[in-house]
Amino acid sequence: MAVALATFTGNDNCIRKCGNMSVPFPFGLKARCAWKSNLVVSCNHTTGNLFLGKNIPLYDISLENGTMTTGMYRALDCYYSSGARRNGSKPYPWTQLEKGRHYTFSDTLNKLTVLGCDTVARISDANGSIGSGCFSYCRDDNIDFTTERACSGLGCCQTSIPKSLRSLNISMSSTTNYTSVYFTYCGSAFVVEEASFNVSDYKLPKPGDIGRVVFSRVVLDWVIERGLTCEEAKSNGTSFACDANSFCSDFKNGDGYRCLCKAGYTGNPYGSLVPPGCQDIDECKDPQQYPCHGKCKNTAGNYTCKCPFGMTGDGKVDCQISRLTIISVGNSYFPCDDRS
Repeated sequence: MAVALATFTGNDNCIRKCGNMSVPFPFGLKARCAWKSNLVVSCNHTTGNLFLGKNIPLYDISLENGTMTTGMYRALDCYYSSGARRNGSKPYPWTQLEKGRHYTFSDTLNKLTVLGCDTVARISDANGSIGSGCFSYCRDDNIDFTTERACSGLGCCQTSIPKSLRSLNISMSSTTNYTSVYFTYCGSAFVVEEASFNVSDYKLPKPGDIGRVVFSRVVLDWVIERGLTCEEAKSNGTSFACDANSFCSDFKNGDGYRCLCKAGYTGNPYGSLVPPGCQDIDECKDPQQYPCHGKCKNTAGNYTCKCPFGMTGDGKVDCQISRLTIISVGNSYFPCDDRS
């Protein structure tokens, strides 16, 4: 199926792996293999590393969640005991998700995180608007993250990032340039995937960290099409991307829409363009996930489970022995299954 709005040819004779990572449609390593050129990712075939754009490491692409996990720099801000800022302090590089691309920093899966004992960090977008920020401080040098999992506010703070963020910069400062702190002189700030963050894996930053390039895991939301709602996309049948067994979902972290397989189906919800799409799950083959205490029968998008003869109840939950009533007719006896 040719799509006039893109260079995508409808032919999926495409490489779908980069090292050990899958590159599922609607993404592609070349424009002809992606739904839109803005969904092209790049692969270093020598190292097997995948990148968003030229230099943003890409660790995972999820069709089911409409997310991708990337790596982004941490900022470092260090001082001398005199209060002068150290040369080599690494400010946060301005991160701009390319204009027209389909990505947004996830406001639900990421947190702005600050490590330090006198460090203020703020997020701003391309317009210079400050979306959020937090202040990390310490009362003394008795800071030990090894037994903690989440930030307590002492030596570490976290806060949410704003919605619809396609570019970000983290500015850092210190209320006293660390002149009131005698045991550490550095602060660090970064956006990080909340689920992968465990503060016990971290230590307070130090001047020896200057020059080190350290990435944190960051989640991006992505959409198949920006600037269109589901209703608007459906009205243009030639460019609507959702498979027959998927449903359309309006994006909540910006504009656009995405496709998701219907309940009882699994696979690629964009399969109307590159088959196969969402395929029926045979629940009867996976009793751990889809229990059945009787006779299982797969149906389109679902399954039925009938209790064995002589038992009653919901076969997906539990079957109970039914009460039997004996009816005598002459010398014959007929057990009746009383399921009332």
